[in-house]
Amino acid sequence: MIRQHIIAIAAAMFAFGTSAAVAADHPAIGTWRLNLAKSTDESTDAPPKSETFVFANSAKGISLSTRIVGADGKVMVRNGNPIMWDGVAHPETRDPDHDSITVKQVGAQTIEWAMTKKGAPVRSGILAVSRDGKTMTVSGANVTANGGKVYFNDVFDRK
Repeated sequence: MIRQHIIAIAAAMFAFGTSAAVAADHPAIGTWRLNLAKSTDESTDAPPKSETFVFANSAKGISLSTRIVGADGKVMVRNGNPIMWDGVAHPETRDPDHDSITVKQVGAQTIEWAMTKKGAPVRSGILAVSRDGKTMTVSGANVTANGGKVYFNDVFDRK
């Protein structure tokens, strides 16, 4: 179940875009494949067999399509809508575990993101693209029902 959070994070986080001028240059644009050997996750869930993110630019911002093949072989595909990365909480209705997301670009290659449910944090983290543009790291934590945190650090290679 925690591993499925990546789907929610990806779909929501990258549904949010920057202004068209910034989005055109954002290093996340393109196709990324999860590198399981370099990724870590404190959850006890089985890792997916594969996970691919495709970031696309439009006049409205950056959108993300995800394709994940779960450990059980089931395929999940989601296509996000472009929205602004402006540091403001935006409603999110596609996933029942959160109702808003805030995304803020904090550097040329880094964004911060946070998801909440009824105002309470449920997960947050950072996405960073390496200077050479070949690696993207999505790291953060999920907040558990008892207020603890389960950390993850997912590394993607550009394809």
